[in-house]
Amino acid sequence: MADSNKIHISETLEKGLSILNLFNEHHQGLRLSEISKLLDVNKTSIYRYLNTYCKLGYLRKDPKTKLFKLGPRTVALAYTFIQGSDLVDIIKPIVDRAYLKLRVHIDVGLLHEDSIYAVYRRENKDTIHFRHFTRGSGLHFLASGKAALAFLPEAEQIALINRMPLERKTAKTLTEKNDLLDELRKIKEKGYSLNNEEFLPGLIALGAPLINHHTARVQGAISFDASTSRYTMAQFEQEYAVPLIELAKELSIVLPIS
Repeated sequence: MADSNKIHISETLEKGLSILNLFNEHHQGLRLSEISKLLDVNKTSIYRYLNTYCKLGYLRKDPKTKLFKLGPRTVALAYTFIQGSDLVDIIKPIVDRAYLKLRVHIDVGLLHEDSIYAVYRRENKDTIHFRHFTRGSGLHFLASGKAALAFLPEAEQIALINRMPLERKTAKTLTEKNDLLDELRKIKEKGYSLNNEEFLPGLIALGAPLINHHTARVQGAISFDASTSRYTMAQFEQEYAVPLIELAKELSIVLPIS
């Protein structure tokens, strides 16, 4: 008997999209043979998809390494989705209102697999010269990343950390698994995270989780960022920890079901 879930879908399209889904922070470039092996599909079939994606601009092939990588149309599509998402319409007025009151840099990000993606940012002149992330694949060195990690179910948290390369960004980045787990336990007790120049020298931040009000699951996180030329970590925490938590709760209530 035919699977009723398969009757009204295109298996060809499903297979094609499975190729794009392979490209992430762990597989930023892949060869034809690697894609064929990962999907257990013959090379001839895979090559037709890859050739089509390259022609349309969703993938590109490096002529020297022969690696396939995401192309400009994929990036543009992702940007359009973020900017045109109903989520941005929902969170923007709330974040803007908080910014006008607090005058602090605010980032809102959504958690997806091993990364956190910035969906709305309100910059402050104090931090505008810093290079901020669009996709943060190193959750352990971001305030928002650590906040989201801390509130994941324990099994998911451990599984995610086990497959994360704990890259060192600065001398203060946590790169030992046990040290990170200890910090995550403290973050969960406090309700927010600290980032004391762990991502960039001179940049400090506080992060709080966005927990979907409908599903009780972590959906993302927000962070407040500042420069060490203006605050010490202790001063920043004392002034902004409570407003951060209040804003995170307000945003969590309006998050759509995902």
